[in-house]
Amino acid sequence: MKTTITLQEYLSKGKTFVIPDYQRGYIWGQEGRSKTNAVEYLMNDLIQRYENRFEVFLQGVTVTEYEDEIILIDGQQRTTFLYLLLKWLGYSEKFDIMYKVREASSKFLKELNLEDIEADENEPYQDHYFFKKTLRIIADKLQDIDKEAFLDFVLKNVIFLYINVPNEEQAKRVFTMMNGNKAVMKQEEIIKAEILRLASLSEEKSGGIAHEWELNVLRSRYAREWDKWLHWWNREDVKRLFRCDNTMGLLISTYLSMKTKEVLNFESFRNSCLPNGTPYDAKMAFDGLRRLQKQFEDAFTNPITHNQIGAILLIMREDDERKFVQHYFVNKQNDEKALKDYYMLAFLGMTHDEIINIKKGAKSFSEKYENTWNALNDDFLYIQNKEKAFQFLLRLNIDEDIKQERAFIFDIWSNRSLEHIYPKSKVGHQDEEGKWFRGDYKECSEEDITLKREDITTADGLTTTEHSIGNLVLLYRNENSKFNNSDFEEKKIKFFNPSRKELFKSRHLLHTICVFAKRGDWNGTAISENKKAMIDKFEKDYKELKEKYDE
Repeated sequence: MKTTITLQEYLSKGKTFVIPDYQRGYIWGQEGRSKTNAVEYLMNDLIQRYENRFEVFLQGVTVTEYEDEIILIDGQQRTTFLYLLLKWLGYSEKFDIMYKVREASSKFLKELNLEDIEADENEPYQDHYFFKKTLRIIADKLQDIDKEAFLDFVLKNVIFLYINVPNEEQAKRVFTMMNGNKAVMKQEEIIKAEILRLASLSEEKSGGIAHEWELNVLRSRYAREWDKWLHWWNREDVKRLFRCDNTMGLLISTYLSMKTKEVLNFESFRNSCLPNGTPYDAKMAFDGLRRLQKQFEDAFTNPITHNQIGAILLIMREDDERKFVQHYFVNKQNDEKALKDYYMLAFLGMTHDEIINIKKGAKSFSEKYENTWNALNDDFLYIQNKEKAFQFLLRLNIDEDIKQERAFIFDIWSNRSLEHIYPKSKVGHQDEEGKWFRGDYKECSEEDITLKREDITTADGLTTTEHSIGNLVLLYRNENSKFNNSDFEEKKIKFFNPSRKELFKSRHLLHTICVFAKRGDWNGTAISENKKAMIDKFEKDYKELKEKYDE
């Protein structure tokens, strides 16, 4: 069955359009957040297309079609608007709309009086109020346009998808599903339909059967390719990395951003990416989407870009996430060295604007570097700036995966925890009054502890505490609790025992594994030495950037 039809074909079925009881009333003309309501917007579009003789794609209608009736599952607002428009234009063929439960609305439309459309704030029926408002807008917009010519244009050039659901019980389920997902799916599905429709239009007046066959093949190829993109963007690992739940992920919004700063909707995409409504426009748009999709897939597949882009999108603010995507995928600032530098600078807490303007404002680098160094050097990092500890240890684990050319698993970020290698409950210190307290600040006796804070020192006298970066590793939160207050040797046995499946996920954290693996014991000296090693590691990692940008 043909799925794309003209308004004339829609009406030529000669059946009554029925609005079922589960549908809301007519509300087109209601003011929203935008400057123009739905009726004004559509009338403006119809008139513009009429003046330029372009086709008008009106999204779609989903129906259940019977012998004498067409049940409107989705599309009753558009159908009712078209009824009012055609009646105003003098359309005299059969076009009947019946409301299942609102008899007054059915009667109003059947006995429509075009002379009685004045505003009445005391109108008892909502439907009647918006019927009249729609007619007033139509009358105002068409006052200088030839009605007969405009009617002929609308009948032949208004096009939409026509989806027939076999039975009404299934239709109700479809209605519930569509209304539950409308905000996410609708715009991108309509954009797809319009691209496919335009791509399959013939630019030749008489191309013959062979040419029509070629167009159908092209449309089918585009549809299959689009569906592959759809499947890819709905993979859980892809959604997690790009932090996007849209049906088509970042693809269409990013492509649109190449053309305009407008938000993604069908109208903005059509106006910016399909301006002339021609097959050429559709092919250029599809080719652009295809190239951009390949960029996303290549970035995802390469473990280095996968890890660096994933980290950047994870730790930056939402507005900076969008700026980075534009910077990397649209502006093509995506060479390997530039991405690594961006990644490292993002972990200093620099914003997107600070990063791309770093040569002009090196002061921001110096400030962020110093702030991060001071935070990591803080003996009470766990208490004072836990987020800095999380981010630093996250980067160290990601960097280990980059060395192995392995994709990092980013789901830890929503389930992260910092583990004290030497249990904080077994470290003690005295207050000024001589009372003993554990590392979790619960009062205790000297006999309850196994390490005094004053003994956390290196051989050359570098002291720190159990809350420093030297005693912390990254773990999954639900696996952190499996260690309880175990000592270092017990933790190693649990961590490296392959039969302990409850710690399985944290074993992909290669830096965490290295910390546990490289020492046979863990004491005050180990904590202090590891802190020094972590600070040295930070300084080494940023040495090149510091020499380049530090004031």
